[in-house]
Amino acid sequence: MCHKAAEFGLDAVRQRIVYSYRLIYGLSEHVIEVVAVIHGSRLISPVQVRLA
Repeated sequence: MCHKAAEFGLDAVRQRIVYSYRLIYGLSEHVIEVVAVIHGSRLISPVQVRLA
């Protein structure tokens, strides 16, 4: 199951937990774009810059 990534404040940005990793991706009408794969112990803040 996938959830909205609340840190980004955007409905189109989702996350999925895969083992110890967070898969962050963006959705549009016909495209899924993987933004980052982050280990669970890392901070999310550097990824937020990629979506700005």
